Amino acid sequence: MIYTEETVKNFISENSEEEYRKFHSRLTRTAYAVNGIRVPIMRKFAKTLAACENVGEFLKSSPKCYEEAMIKGLVFGYLRQYQDFFADLERFFSEIDDWAVCDVACGNVKRKDAEYLEKCLEYAGSDHIWTARWGIVAMMSFTDKSDTVRKAVYSIKAQDYYIDMALAWLIQVLTVKNRALAEEFMLSPNISDNVKKFAVRKIRDSFRISGEDKEYFTNIVRDNCSIG
Repeated sequence: MIYTEETVKNFISENSEEEYRKFHSRLTRTAYAVNGIRVPIMRKFAKTLAACENVGEFLKSSPKCYEEAMIKGLVFGYLRQYQDFFADLERFFSEIDDWAVCDVACGNVKRKDAEYLEKCLEYAGSDHIWTARWGIVAMMSFTDKSDTVRKAVYSIKAQDYYIDMALAWLIQVLTVKNRALAEEFMLSPNISDNVKKFAVRKIRDSFRISGEDKEYFTNIVRDNCSIG
């Protein structure tokens, strides 16, 4: 298949659901128009686009709706030996305006190589909200790299609710996969009280964390964080 604007336009027209559009519109604050296409359907289409010999034309185009932004993000997870991967990914960050596009697209990238890890460490330190959030979310795939995750977390400059929530989510994941590092972050004066409070809520909601650890981390927040 060759990518064309008409191909994407037709896909969106043929797969939009009005009821799902109404439902999903309540979950996002995106400024893009929402058409209502389910992620598994967009994921399958993104895989097809990623195999196009001219996929770079799509990645360098500007999204015209929420679904086009999501599809573009998902494509990065299916690219193989694509020369402009990081240049196009970094351009894409400026087009993100929603946590779901950021998180779903980032989660679709399964790269474990050192270059990607180093880039995500750099992204986490950006003062741009969605670039930084991508870097934080990506660290959930590298929980065994304690030094890099530590550097990423302590390098964060961006100040925003979505950054705090990403950090809280990362700490929850670390509680399961790298408990010592999660404990370090929860005790660190360099992690804000808000992040710790958000993190303990996520910890308490997790089915993968023991009751003992839920109580332990709850007590850290109770004993060390200001109430307010």
